Amino acid sequence: MKTPGIHVAGLGVDIPPIVDAREAVELGLYDPAHHEVYGWTGAAVAGDRPAPDMAVTAARQAMARSGVLGDDLDVHFHACGHEQGPEGWPAQHYILRHLTDKDVPSFRVWQACSGMIGAVELAASHLLASPERRAALVTGADNTGVPGFNRWALGLQNGVVGDAGSAVVLSTRSGFGRLLAINSGSTAEVEEQFRGPWPLFPPHRATPEDAVDLNARLAAAGGLDETLAEIVRRQTDLRIDLATRTVAEADLDLADITRVAHIFTGQETYLKTMLDPLGFSTAHGLLEFGRQFGHLTVNDQVVGLEHLVRTGQVGPGDHVLLLAQGGGVATTCAVVAIDENPGWRD
Repeated sequence: MKTPGIHVAGLGVDIPPIVDAREAVELGLYDPAHHEVYGWTGAAVAGDRPAPDMAVTAARQAMARSGVLGDDLDVHFHACGHEQGPEGWPAQHYILRHLTDKDVPSFRVWQACSGMIGAVELAASHLLASPERRAALVTGADNTGVPGFNRWALGLQNGVVGDAGSAVVLSTRSGFGRLLAINSGSTAEVEEQFRGPWPLFPPHRATPEDAVDLNARLAAAGGLDETLAEIVRRQTDLRIDLATRTVAEADLDLADITRVAHIFTGQETYLKTMLDPLGFSTAHGLLEFGRQFGHLTVNDQVVGLEHLVRTGQVGPGDHVLLLAQGGGVATTCAVVAIDENPGWRD
């Protein structure tokens, strides 16, 4: 989808303190063999800080940087991968009430770790649907330090998870960059691989004695190696299709892409599976930057983009490709053009 006239006006992040991976090994939380193989140097750990509060902090930063006020907002989307508070509680409205008194619609988005960039597509679509709409806010946040979830032993090849909040302000008026194009897709048949052995009702809630272990789920679904290989194949095919289509809709070639903001990983070989099929080297990505945080669920791409812009690694005339994937089933790709250096750059 082309997104003419959609500007990226502000970015915000809230990243809690980092716990060194070596400390996690010493505490018996992180398998020393996994530490050796997978390359993570740490994880951002929020303690008992609620995820929606991190979203509010990131949103305030993004809005201050953008100059967009609460009264300017026309819609809010909040993305998350994990529960945000009491079951049935509308966390998105808690976030919104801390930012504006305006009665704008606020939606929660669940696309696993692709949720934040998927929500950006929804926000852009909302703005494009009516000419009087001016600005949209997208937030994302997760705190995974809950019973039944070990951030150091999730399973899968990318299985160290960090906490964070992030935010994007889109504007139809002005910004330091432009969203040129964005597209989403699903490999819906893969959902059964992540469903596990439980019935759909009553809903299954993980406990400390029954912690989330995605490796075990995939092994039960038909063999870990075979299942992983099929998930990677399907997700890779979809990502290539969406990325090439999105770059073409942005009236660019892949060679015009300056940097890539992707799911964080500590392992170069995993990063290569994302970048090699598109003709990019790992130097286009954010391996060293991201490996200190753990995989920040919905937040990786915005945290990465904010870092690239704030540190001056991209500037006027550059283009950033955002690659988001979640739960083996959801994928979104976007292209952002950098038009000017924002005043908040380092």
